[in-house]
This record gives sequence, C-alpha cells and structure tokens, in this order.
Amino acid sequence: MLTPLYALFLTTLLALCGPANAQKAAPDASTVPVTVALSTHANDTVHLDMIGSGSARHSVVIFPAVAGEVAEVAFRTGQTVRAGQVLLRLVDRQQRLAADLAAAQVDAANALADRYEATRGSGAVPESVLDEARAVLRGAKIELAQAQVAVADRVVYAPFSGIVGLSDIERGDRVTTDSALTTLDDRRVLLIDFDLPEPYLARVALGHTISAVNPAYPARSFAGKVSEIDSRIDPLSRNVHVRAVVNNTADLLRPGMSFTVRLTMQGKTFVSVPELALQWGREGSFVWAVREGKSVQVAVRPVRRAAGRVLLDGALTNGETVVVEGVLRLREGRSVRVVGNTNGSSETP
Repeated sequence: MLTPLYALFLTTLLALCGPANAQKAAPDASTVPVTVALSTHANDTVHLDMIGSGSARHSVVIFPAVAGEVAEVAFRTGQTVRAGQVLLRLVDRQQRLAADLAAAQVDAANALADRYEATRGSGAVPESVLDEARAVLRGAKIELAQAQVAVADRVVYAPFSGIVGLSDIERGDRVTTDSALTTLDDRRVLLIDFDLPEPYLARVALGHTISAVNPAYPARSFAGKVSEIDSRIDPLSRNVHVRAVVNNTADLLRPGMSFTVRLTMQGKTFVSVPELALQWGREGSFVWAVREGKSVQVAVRPVRRAAGRVLLDGALTNGETVVVEGVLRLREGRSVRVVGNTNGSSETP
C-alpha cells in the first residue's frame, strides 16, 4: 500500500514528464505532410511526325501536239532519256510535201522580186508592183514557216532529262492531242509534301532539316530540307502546306511514295516539374515550392506537357523542391514535413 507522500511524488512526476513525452511523440499539427520532387532543366524540343507524299522534281504527261498515225515509238518503259531526245514520230508525208511546195513558192516569189528590183532604176516597173512582189515574198516565207512547224509537230521530244514511264502506244496507232503517250519524271531529287500544324509555323523555316521514312525501307531514314512553305494556312484544317527536297541520286524512291516525315524543332530551356505539381487558382497557374521548410506559391506559365512532366516559364529555378502531393492543405508560408520524394528518397522527421 502506497503512502500518501509517495503517491504525491508519483503524481507530480507524471504531471511534469507526461505532456512533454506526448508532445515529442506526436507530430506538430501545424505542419503539412507532403511528397516533393526536384525541378530540372529541360529543353523545349519537339519531335513532330507527319504523313507526306513524294513527287518528282519535274514530272509531266507527254501528249502529241497534233493528231495523226504513229510512225515510230522511240522509247521503252523505264528508259532514261535526255532533254530534246525524240520519243515518238507521226506519219508526216503530207506535211513534208506542203513544206516542199511552200519552199518552191518562196523561191518563185523571191526570183520575181529580184527581177523587179533590178529594173527599179529604169522605171519599167511601177513602185506599187515592186511593193506587191515584196508582200508576196513575205507571205510565201510565212507559209513556208507554217509548213515547217507542221512537220516539226509530227515529232514528240523529251522536254527535260528523266525516266520514261509506261505506255500503251504502238506503231500504227492513231492518236489525238488528248492521247497520253507516256510519263516523264526527273526523280534525281524527290519532293515531299506534308501539312504542318499552325502552332509550329514560327519554328520552321526554309532549310530546316527533315528526315523521311518510307515503308519500303523501314530501317532507313532519308535526310532532306524544307524548300518551300505555302503563303496561306488552310482555314479548315489549320495546317500550312510545306515541301521538302530529298536527294534521290541512288534512285531508291519513286514519285507517289508515302513518307513519315519527322521535324525536330529545338526550343528554349525551361524548368520541368511533374504534372501533379502544377496547380490552378484565381490568378492563374502556380506551383508550391518548399523554401526553408515553408510553402511558397510561385506563379508559372505552362509551356508544354510531355511524358508526365510539364515545362514551366516563371520564377521557379532549376533544382528547387516542389510539392506534388499534399497540396490541398497548403497555404502561403505554412510549415511542411517531407514524407516522400518522387526522385527516389524519403524523409521522416
């Protein structure tokens, strides 16, 4: 049985020691437990993939200038031809006869004009007759030129150097000016057309490097450069038409091929934080930073989201501690207690 004096001693001891131990064991209710992460530097580099379509630098469908019967087909499918090389001839007997007749008329008119000119000083031939002879000569020369053009039109030439495509034309066929004889492509350089979304227009300029991949060569990338940018943006798609040039001297690529075009656009360096750290309030977006153990609201502007993180522009610096969990209880200047770190460490006071 305890004596009254001993009981009083125990009561006093518990009163002095008990509250202190209880306060030490329980966390301070004024601190907020949070999970944090470190901000890092990140470059606003964008890799944009688009679908493009290839075409030859020069590409035409060959049509005859006049109708007629085919006398000779001077090419074969897949043949490389030079500029000015004969591709096809039409029967031209009548046209050549007409040219010969016109040449004879020129000779006769020229001889008559020369005779009149020789008697000009004697006055035997009136000046009006001489003028008429000169006019007849000019008309004969024009008719000869027209006849020679008609002969030339019976021959089809290659307008530029390139590779000839398929053709169904045979010797003896009758063709008209609407008959497609063949195609001709200069594919030493291939053009790739693609549509660029409007938000990226300011980041692309002439000479910008692109890479293109075709399904026929999935493991190979073809380098090229932007050569043309359209002057207008499509009001429906909000895209701008862009054209790039790709060297094709190896002749691996064909007009009409599809490509996955990749544009890499380098940007400024920003601070990057996990997406969960970005908050929104009445005055805009912000993050909670931990400075000297207290929460500080830092106004920021989100630039771009990528891979679970967001690039920010604002007063936040590289290497700062930001809150990613526990933000709902935070207020400006409130003490925080770090209970977790998404960078891989944790701290418990």
